[in-house]
Amino acid sequence: MAEAEEQETGSLEESTDESEEGESEEEPRLKYERLSNGVTEILQKDAASCMTVQDKFLALGTHYGKVYLLDVQGNITQKFDISPVKINQISLDESGEHMGVCSEDGKVQVFGLYSGEEFHETFDCPIKLLLFERSWMSRWKSSVLHEGEGNIRSVKWRGHLIAWANNMGVKIFDIASKQRITNVPRDDVSLRPDMYPCSLCWKDSVTLIIGWGTSVKICSVKERHASEMRDLPNRYVEIGML
Repeated sequence: MAEAEEQETGSLEESTDESEEGESEEEPRLKYERLSNGVTEILQKDAASCMTVQDKFLALGTHYGKVYLLDVQGNITQKFDISPVKINQISLDESGEHMGVCSEDGKVQVFGLYSGEEFHETFDCPIKLLLFERSWMSRWKSSVLHEGEGNIRSVKWRGHLIAWANNMGVKIFDIASKQRITNVPRDDVSLRPDMYPCSLCWKDSVTLIIGWGTSVKICSVKERHASEMRDLPNRYVEIGML
């Protein structure tokens, strides 16, 4: 009897040690710090509608048509009065020197943060995706990349590749070759795109992450071998799921 009790006590101690060891090996929770300072001041009078992040600062758009540049502590470094209505999306180039902004009233503005360079355009109906390029005489030349499939819901640009989403799916365009290299159809057509918008994120210059509804896709842009080209684009996309 005493021997059985001793064995039971030993097994209990053993299991306690194992549980303590398991708890000590548990991965730490995500650590975060809430932005304050200027962010608190902004949100007392306005509401955030979009945000994008660069290595050294953040850009925050609001429902009242303002764009704020913030440092990593949340202090306001610059303020732009873009429009009287909501800011829909903000885009920054890799150098952090140029910013593109689109608002609910159809206005699109691209300007240098540290220079006087500026471009702006107003569209009555956001049904086309236009590419504006500077010509050799420093004039702006426009070309239609896509039309005829409803509103463009999201656009993300990285290097020579532009990705955009509409109600039908996601397209990727290669500026270098002037070719559209893929079309990724929307999986669950039962989800309303206005209530479940597509999220696009370039992980690097050749990897696009697509989040839509309950699915996440990883799109890897690959170079096509010369012998495989024929009339095909010189790049193609491999799609994986998470």
